[in-house]
Amino acid sequence: MSFKEYFSLIFSVLKDFRVIGTIAVMIIVIEFAKFVTTYKKKPPRPRKRKAPKSSQPQAPEEKKEENAESEEEDKSASKTS
Repeated sequence: MSFKEYFSLIFSVLKDFRVIGTIAVMIIVIEFAKFVTTYKKKPPRPRKRKAPKSSQPQAPEEKKEENAESEEEDKSASKTS
């Protein structure tokens, strides 16, 4: 066989769809394997700690009592004026 015959045989083999498909699949498999071997999980984000509440929220009953007292003070102040 001469060089031309080898060249045409190699070229016809490389043009075959089965060879092209096999090469494409092998590239995908190799890239996936490389990804898996070099994968590093990101460290977890530090959680923001909630600031301690300086005062407890007032119960609704206490708020109503304070509002009633302030309204009474306003009424008495307006009567004296």
